[in-house]
Amino acid sequence: MMQDEAEVREEQPAGDARRTGGTRAAPPRRRPPRPRGARGMVARAIGLAATLVLLGVGVAVVLTVTNSGGDSPKETFAAAPTATPTPARDRKAKGPRRPRLTNAQRASRNAAVAQIRSQGFEPVAIAAYEPRQTLRVLIGRPKASSTGVRGRRAFFFVREQYIGTDSTSPSLRLKVAAQRGSQITLAYTRYAPGDKACCPRDGTVKVRFTLSGGQLAPLDPIPPAASRLPPS
Repeated sequence: MMQDEAEVREEQPAGDARRTGGTRAAPPRRRPPRPRGARGMVARAIGLAATLVLLGVGVAVVLTVTNSGGDSPKETFAAAPTATPTPARDRKAKGPRRPRLTNAQRASRNAAVAQIRSQGFEPVAIAAYEPRQTLRVLIGRPKASSTGVRGRRAFFFVREQYIGTDSTSPSLRLKVAAQRGSQITLAYTRYAPGDKACCPRDGTVKVRFTLSGGQLAPLDPIPPAASRLPPS
């Protein structure tokens, strides 16, 4: 009998609608069945991958915000040191290169060296001889085999012609300080009473020499012979 009543109610939907105000409740929706087999596995894999990507993006955003808003010091990178090229030759430190002598200039210098050797001296430095100048000089020191000769002397030349020495007496410490054209400056180291040969204490005096009427002439006083040699 209950089944018959249910069938009567199903056959009279209009009456039920009228009793409920003229509207009918929508039937509940059913979920679509989950895919099975290979299609289901592919769908789950795609969903999992999408979830992981979203999680990674979220973590990256959080880290970016944290680093930009924090007080941690910024990372700095030190510049790599630059290799300094090693110059092949420092010409400024060594001075300008001297021009090479011609055959005639070399012959003039050899003649000057032979002249001082004939007087029992050897040149201290042949580079001091400037064959391009009018007034030229070589500093000579006694030969090892010489006896009774003590100290240095300056030998002067006008071009290739020998014209004499700076003084009739030698000096233990004598060198060329400067030279140009027809003027040469010599530096004399002076000894004080009681000084040893190794240790002069009376300073250095510079004397300029030039040509006057074709003759050698000092422009400054030459120190006394006693001060140019150590006390005996």
